[in-house]
Amino acid sequence: MQQIANIRITVLLAVMLVALSGCKGAQEGKVPRNTLATAEETVKAYCDLDGTGTRLTSETWSKVLPYIAWTEEAGWDRTIVIADYRITRTQKQSESAATVSVEYQVMGVLSGDYTPSRRTETIKFKVKKTRDGWKITDPDFMPPHVLLNPMIKHLEGTKNLELAEKLKEAPKE
Repeated sequence: MQQIANIRITVLLAVMLVALSGCKGAQEGKVPRNTLATAEETVKAYCDLDGTGTRLTSETWSKVLPYIAWTEEAGWDRTIVIADYRITRTQKQSESAATVSVEYQVMGVLSGDYTPSRRTETIKFKVKKTRDGWKITDPDFMPPHVLLNPMIKHLEGTKNLELAEKLKEAPKE
């Protein structure tokens, strides 16, 4: 009797695993759709998410998927800490291609330790219209650009209090 119960449990678990793996497989091929109307709106949405630290963890980085052409994110050993960013120019190449320039006010770089490095950095985002909406195609290998307060919260959340304190004490201007 016990042996039959064990076999039933094993069969039930096997069926559940097959069902769950089928669901995951069906979702993996699906590209999230971007419903924003323009290349500029797409880059702004991406930069807003990046600025709040969305790309810092594997649990949240997928929120940027509707706006990017690649489907995997590198593990970053460096983060750019920013005071602000703004879109400075949108240049339309065609009805389905544009370049959107974003100017970042960089405060410093976080890479094991925090190194203050005030500068202005301009990044040109290449954006293409696809059947899934506007997608950023380049740069596809850019470290996260995170605003100061979300970066501090992230460090506090990961118990990296020493680095969080360094950022709190960093000059704001």
